[in-house]
Amino acid sequence: MFTIGKMEFNQPIALAPMEDVSDIPFRQICKERGADIVYTEFTNSEALSRNVPRSMEKIQVTNEERPVAIQLYGSNGESLEKAAAIAESFGPDFIDINFGCPVKKIVKRNGGSGCLRDMDLVESIIRSVVRSTHLPVTTKIRSGYDEPSRDPVGIALRCRAAGSRMVTLHARTRTDMYGGHARWDEIAALVEALDVPVVGNGDITSAEEAVSRLKNYSVDGVMIARECLAKPWIFSQVAALLRGEPKPPDPTSDEQKHIVLHHYGLVCSRFGVERGT
Repeated sequence: MFTIGKMEFNQPIALAPMEDVSDIPFRQICKERGADIVYTEFTNSEALSRNVPRSMEKIQVTNEERPVAIQLYGSNGESLEKAAAIAESFGPDFIDINFGCPVKKIVKRNGGSGCLRDMDLVESIIRSVVRSTHLPVTTKIRSGYDEPSRDPVGIALRCRAAGSRMVTLHARTRTDMYGGHARWDEIAALVEALDVPVVGNGDITSAEEAVSRLKNYSVDGVMIARECLAKPWIFSQVAALLRGEPKPPDPTSDEQKHIVLHHYGLVCSRFGVERGT
């Protein structure tokens, strides 16, 4: 068991923040199927500090999905301070900072994993956000920008020193993108080195794999991304296995159709039929 602020967790299974995916309807779908923590899409702090409508939409949260984190990214401390204050006003349970996104258009503006090229900047960003909010602040990182700079423990320790209350590691570098294999031994090394919770991310392709990672690497929780896109029920399967119960079977084709239609209805209800289509 561990706590972050007023929240208490026991081996949580988290829905990863995913651009154009983890909006409120999809978060609700995953929450209904057992996700313990959900994250908003990552949101540009510069745009949020200027009250850009699309960015304001992305950080909306609902009581039904708690605990929920708003995830921010950027490289300007002043903008991140403003963005964090705005995010807090939307009522999340904590704020997460993205230092992991490897996408070129984000990295070229020194956002996401681009920040890992300058760890002084990373610390400054975290301190700026911590200074501007009463909420717990957490971080999501990669193992480094590239192979020569690969230093997951060093990165995580600096995040912790700056005020991060939990660290999630996707154990690839930015230049790895999503290729190869996540190095879970690096995630285990974070568990040994840090005095805050560590969540592992990368290559979880089944409920059995999630449980194995929790048991074999002593992580406090795991985060699931790509696998839940086609199988949002993976969260309930993991939960059952952790309780010592048999894994529930995948939904039948009719049940899956119902889930799809339910998701479609949620999207239409919140964003309109045109976006749902």
